[in-house]
Amino acid sequence: MTIHPLAAVSPDARLGVGVSVGAFATIEAGVELGDFCTVAPGAVVKAGVRAGCHNEFGEHCVVGGAPQHAARPQQVGDLTIGDHNVFREYVTVHRALKVGTATVIGDRNYIMATAHVGHDCVIGNHCIFANGALLGGHVTVEDRAFVSGAVAVHQFCRIGRLAMVGGHARVVQDIPPYMLVDGQSGCIVGLNIVGLKRSGHSAEDIAELKSAYRAIYRRGLPWKQVLEVLEAEFQGGPARHLRQFLTAGTRGFAQERRAPPATTFRLRVAEDDAATEPSLRSRAG
Repeated sequence: MTIHPLAAVSPDARLGVGVSVGAFATIEAGVELGDFCTVAPGAVVKAGVRAGCHNEFGEHCVVGGAPQHAARPQQVGDLTIGDHNVFREYVTVHRALKVGTATVIGDRNYIMATAHVGHDCVIGNHCIFANGALLGGHVTVEDRAFVSGAVAVHQFCRIGRLAMVGGHARVVQDIPPYMLVDGQSGCIVGLNIVGLKRSGHSAEDIAELKSAYRAIYRRGLPWKQVLEVLEAEFQGGPARHLRQFLTAGTRGFAQERRAPPATTFRLRVAEDDAATEPSLRSRAG
């Protein structure tokens, strides 16, 4: 264990083997850090934090801060962190609002500089949050989701497994698993094909998800009928998880981005071809 003489470490903190604490870092009473964690200079790990091993707390991040809530009680919940997570510079992660509950961060997540994780959030494994990503309270993010820079996620929203949210998106409804979200509109623009391939999904899995995507967004079915179709046509694989996700939630679901029906333009044709191709058109987008 290596603790810089200018660090402030409470004698009531429990630190594992090989923990390194830099200058001016603060570790409060009651903190539990597993083996080989690194606390960089200026970082603050506050009371109520229980973290596994091989976690990296970057310069001036504040992990375990009190919930930002107007009705915050005097005693609040905890923050539970798994293994092999990275919290970069100036990241803030808050504890849960009520005693006996916890903000939960799984394993091998990468949270980049100035990102924020609000109280009572639940984050899975292998997620990435780019610089300035903001999660409101009670947000759930499933495994391998990617949240780009400056994305703002409204409280109580959910982001599904392997979804990818484009930069600057304003997320106010649930993002279903495996979807690709446009940062400008906040709407779904297709499946996260690259992410699916990189995570080892087969061509059959991707074909099945494409069929499920068409059932959800292209057939024009009422919502109850969409769920019935998914239940009847997709008994297993990733499409089954997609259906399970869609049966829950309280904020509705992000919609597909569609071009307005009148967005067409006329292509110029040679005068001698005008008689044979008088109405040649192409749809924009």
